[in-house]
Parts: sequence; C-alpha cells; structure tokens
Amino acid sequence: MRKKLLFLYITTEILTVIDGVQYPWTFDNDLFGGPDFWGLLHGDWRMCTAGQMQSPVNIDPSQLLYDPHLMPINIEGNIVEAVFENTGQLPIVTIKDLPNKPTINITGGPTMPYRYKLHQISVHFGRADEGEKGSEHTVDRVRFPAEIQLLAYNSALYPNFSIAQTSPRGLLAVSVIVDIGKTTAVELRRLTVASQSITYKDFQPSALLPKTSHYVTYEGSLTYPGCHETVTWVILNNPIYITNDDLQIWNELQKTETKQPELSFMTPAYRPLKSLNGRLLRTNINVGSKDASSSSSSSSSSCPSNIYVEMGYRANPGRNKRNDSVARRYIPKSEVFEIDNIRPDEISKIRSF
Repeated sequence: MRKKLLFLYITTEILTVIDGVQYPWTFDNDLFGGPDFWGLLHGDWRMCTAGQMQSPVNIDPSQLLYDPHLMPINIEGNIVEAVFENTGQLPIVTIKDLPNKPTINITGGPTMPYRYKLHQISVHFGRADEGEKGSEHTVDRVRFPAEIQLLAYNSALYPNFSIAQTSPRGLLAVSVIVDIGKTTAVELRRLTVASQSITYKDFQPSALLPKTSHYVTYEGSLTYPGCHETVTWVILNNPIYITNDDLQIWNELQKTETKQPELSFMTPAYRPLKSLNGRLLRTNINVGSKDASSSSSSSSSSCPSNIYVEMGYRANPGRNKRNDSVARRYIPKSEVFEIDNIRPDEISKIRSF
C-alpha cells in the first residue's frame, strides 16, 4: 500500500525559542531583528556577524573550479510524513522521523562517503508584486524569483538534526533555484496548494528536483540564526519553474495566524549575500577552459583561467542583472564584488542560453 503524507499546517509567532527564552528575528533588514542584527540578539548567534564562511553567496561562473571527483547527488524518492509550518519567517516542511516509517537519505556528491537524512524543506521568496526576487543564492549577480532548500543532517555521525547543525560535517543543503515559466513544476504546484491548506497527501520531495546531475558546491552556513558554519551547499545547475500566479500564492503568506486589518506579509524571506572570503566554488560541470591555441599564441605572461559557460540558470540572456534594484533590498556592491575580478574579455566568453 502506498504510504501517504499528511501535512499539518501550523502558524506561529515570529519568535525563536532558545533555552526557554523567545527571541524575535526577521529577514527584513528595515526592522530591528533583521539579518544585520542577528549576531547581536543572542550569544549563540554570534557567527551571523563574526563568521567568515557564511551563506548565501554569489555564484560567479568565472570562479568555478572543475572537480572531476564530484559524483552525482542521489536523493531517495520515498513518500514520507511531514509537518508544514509557517514560522512567521519562512514556510518550512519538516520531515517526521517515525519508527518503521520511510525516511529520505541523500548520498553521493561532495559529502561522500557519508549518508544524510532529509530533515526539512524551506521556500525563500521576495515580494514579487514590488519587483523583488527572493532566491538566496545569486548566479553571476542575478537573483531569481525563489529558491527551495532541502536541508539534511549527517545521520552517519550524528543522532539528530539539533546535534548535527552545530557539529563538523553536520549538514547538507541542496538548493533548487525557481524561475518564472509558463507552467509550474508538478510537485511544486502541489506544494503551493498545500501552503494554503490543512492537509496534503502524497508529497515526494525528490520530485522537486530538476533533471540534472550537475551542480556547484561550497562550504557555508545556515542562512538563518544561529548561522552555524557546518553546511555543505549543493546548488543544482538547472532551475525548476513556477507561474506568476502560483508565486503570488507564496507572496500572500502572512506572518500572523489570522489576517489582520493591516496585512503583514512574510516577505522578504531571504538573507542578503555574504562574501565568499576565498572559499572554493567547485563544480562537476566540465565544459573546458579557454582555448589552448589562443592561449599559446598569446605572449601574455598571465596564466589562463577556467571560464565555465554552461550555467543552467543563465536561461534568459536579456535578464536585467540589476533585477531587484527597484525593491527594498538589492545586492550591494560590498557584498558581491569583493572578490570579483572578471575582465570584460572574459565576460564575453560566458555563453548565455
């Protein structure tokens, strides 16, 4: 008999409980408790301010390092039981870890030989009707409408998520970029409907993934308090799609349990970019480097750098790279350009699809 998923939809106040004390926080930097203040709210969150391996980051195609040893990510396709919770900051699906019930294991990829157990799925988005895009990671300084993150813990080393999130090699985050399309991906559509409902059946997390074995990976952190630097990030190379109408459903989620006379929307629901600080951006996308013949014919003393061109997110060459400049939050130069050293002649070699 096919196992079913029953989502319980819960709305809570925008508070995080630590040792019995409630601490308010938000993704909105216009408010106290926003990302710039996280590290000041509680001692356990100090990495949000002091950390040097924070997430999210900009994925610069010219900085990618090809690693032929990176294997594909394998995510089991089980149907599981879960709880759908509106925390006030994010919509989160938490996978229930029940005896004699299936779980979802993630293997392969940059975390071999460990096995990771899927714990939760979060959805990040901006205020679409104000032109704000809400993906946490950007690609070549382009922000996308939304981002789905599958967060798993290292079940080979740690007994649960709580211990793993503060421990070395503790977490794996698989990021799926969401772009606007004519139709919404089937499983994302069902999840969108579930965000407005009490119950939802037959959810399959692996069906949210695009059909690609290519990805970019780096070592980073959680993108919410306490920003623990224990996360191996995997950003899948292709997006999935959502219609404007379905994205609007997510935009209508509110922070409060009941609709108030003055609407309090959940957006923005993403953390601003953090500096890479010399971390490697590895990839299993092998599309070669600069033409060797052109390099040999040049008398330049500089070493040729690898320019990777098949970034699946670059689906719209006409996309305005300052696409969220009209929104309340944008990509400050200080956040993204710190390590960028792309020359104009290099940019012209990056193919857009």
